[in-house]
Order: sequence, then C-alpha cells, then structure tokens
Amino acid sequence: MTTPESNIRGIVKDANDRWNAAFNSGDSASIAALYTEDGTVLPHTHAIVKGRTAIADFWAGMISAGVKGHGIELLDAHDAGDIAYSSGRWWASGLGADGKAIRYEGTIVTILRKQSDGSWKTCLHTWN
Repeated sequence: MTTPESNIRGIVKDANDRWNAAFNSGDSASIAALYTEDGTVLPHTHAIVKGRTAIADFWAGMISAGVKGHGIELLDAHDAGDIAYSSGRWWASGLGADGKAIRYEGTIVTILRKQSDGSWKTCLHTWN
C-alpha cells in the first residue's frame, strides 16, 4: 500500500529538515541516527560508507573541513509500501583551497525505509 503523495512528500520533507538541522548543528552522531543501522552513503568521490559508525565518521570529516549551511529542496517523492524515494537539489557552503568561501550544490537522491515504530530512516543516500 502506498502513502498519499502529499503525505509522502511531507514525510520526506520532514526527514530532509531533520537531516539539515543535525548537519548544521555540527553533530555527526545525530546525523548518523537518521540512517538505518545498515544505511549506505554513496559520495560521488569517495569509497562507499556503510553503517552508522562509518556514516558518523564521514559526516564528522565534512563538518570539520568547514562545510556548513546545508539545505535541501525537495523535488519529487514517492513510496512503495515501506520504501520511499526522493530527489532534490542540495547546497552548502565551505572554504575553497584558496581559503575563500565557496558554495557547493548539486542533486540528491535518498531512499528511506519505514521502521517498525512507524518512523522513516534513510537507507541509501547519494548526490553529485
């Protein structure tokens, strides 16, 4: 059974908002808690990151490198039972090699899995 489109969009938007808040607070453990235990992050230029501990370490590295001000604009969201998938645009700021502020941006795809308690957590996250 699928969730009405407006509901799944709200669920995914809420998940994105919680992710942005955790990232922008600088708390990588809070970010990792938004993923399933076996969650996977597929960065476009890095090795596959699997599991909450590795995910927390990965995001801690990004935060310590000065990436901040993360946002996500939801473009599309659908579900098929206990799985939801979404696409969007993301942005963040940081410092370039020359020490000057730069803006990063691209597209994002996430897959969320409904948990036994009714919450939704990210099981796959990739971007470019």
